[in-house]
Amino acid sequence: MKKTLLCTLLFLLSFNIFAEKPLVKDIQAIAGKGTKINIIWTNPQNPDEEITSYLLYRSTKPITKSQELADATLIAELPAYSTSYTDSVKDYKDYFYAVITKTDKINDLILPTINSLSIGVHLNYSKKESKSQKAQKEKLYPEGSLREKPLPYIDYIEGLNEEEIISEETLDITKKLSSTSKNQSKILEPYYFEEDLVSPDAGDDYLLFDILKTYFVKKNYKDSLLMLKRLVRTNIKEVTRKRAYFYIGQAQYFSGDYEEAVKTFVQIEKDYPILAKKWIDSSLDNMN
Repeated sequence: MKKTLLCTLLFLLSFNIFAEKPLVKDIQAIAGKGTKINIIWTNPQNPDEEITSYLLYRSTKPITKSQELADATLIAELPAYSTSYTDSVKDYKDYFYAVITKTDKINDLILPTINSLSIGVHLNYSKKESKSQKAQKEKLYPEGSLREKPLPYIDYIEGLNEEEIISEETLDITKKLSSTSKNQSKILEPYYFEEDLVSPDAGDDYLLFDILKTYFVKKNYKDSLLMLKRLVRTNIKEVTRKRAYFYIGQAQYFSGDYEEAVKTFVQIEKDYPILAKKWIDSSLDNMN
């Protein structure tokens, strides 16, 4: 009888250890392009109650307790498998978000930095689109390795294609005549570290490689930023984190957000002094 009671006690104890409260964690918000703000979080792996949906709230003030939800705006009710949402706002105010779970009831427990942002996020200030970006050679990943493949240049402005109104020959002559002008700056080509040219078998380097292959080499810099920023916040090797920050700076640079690119490259300048200086100088030259 005692043995049976002990086994039951151990089972209940193990259940309590591995079961999680129906509460999301690691909430983050990142300003995207234009009017978009991307909110991401981590779902509980083994909640002790079945989650039916998530309630996403937005406020211009930090949401620190359940009573403050009444003053916040419920912007979405999402399926239980959701781990992200893209919000759209119209101004540059700081916004705070909280994710609440629904089971057979609303679990309105608020834990700042866990399921509620403690630091607000705002849109990136818009910058005039640069038309100096020309055709760049993009590195692709055939059979686990990289090779160069020139792709046609397409200039996207608000979803519409624009044709160059100056011929390549005329543009080249103009650049030569204006070579001493501070406003003339050549757009750099994407840079890849040797460690990222071939697919690793597993581990942190593979996570970085997969992001580069899926988004970065395809010039999907918006999603590159989202995934890279998410990666550097995880417990990865420091050497991998430093390379990831360098790709974040490049993604900001190729998105035309030169100011943020400078800030990122400055952070890792001591690790890659020659490379970082090159990208910082180019970013500064291309600022409008």
